[in-house]
Amino acid sequence: MNRPRKRMFQVFATLVVALAGFIAAGALAGVGFALDTSTSTSTSSSTSSSTSTTTETTTTTTTTPGGEGCTPGYWKQSQHFDSWPVNITMTLAGAGFTATGLSEGTTLLSALSLRGGPTVQDAKNILLRAAAAAYLSSLAVDYPLTTAEVVSMVNTALASGDRETILGVAATLDRNNNLGCTLS
Repeated sequence: MNRPRKRMFQVFATLVVALAGFIAAGALAGVGFALDTSTSTSTSSSTSSSTSTTTETTTTTTTTPGGEGCTPGYWKQSQHFDSWPVNITMTLAGAGFTATGLSEGTTLLSALSLRGGPTVQDAKNILLRAAAAAYLSSLAVDYPLTTAEVVSMVNTALASGDRETILGVAATLDRNNNLGCTLS
């Protein structure tokens, strides 16, 4: 073997041995490549005589929002108006919903009574009914989506102009709205 190839082989072999040592040390120490589901940050280091390697692993645990949601039927009942987290006169536009196909003055309350049918606008109405309840729930109970996520999902679906996309988002919000309302 000529001298430059032999030297490259030695360097490569040294790196492989160092990497294998790091992996073995991490396994023996109980750190390294295993997924830690707790909220912690761990740092492990291993040093050999020829190579120094430091690896930092940060694990973040995200808590999924809860399993609560109130239906359009709950929110539109006058005895529940005191549970509203916003003014009862808030409009869809005021809540951030765009491309609704409805007048600017359409309130969340009136959206809770919208009905569907065969047209794209009817599909939008179905979505906006569910969206109004989702918006209110996201502000009042432990809803699975944030208010910003609700508005974003709805606006994206409305802007698509695609009936199936619109109804798909409506179905998702409807499932969430039916998780169970803890408000009285």
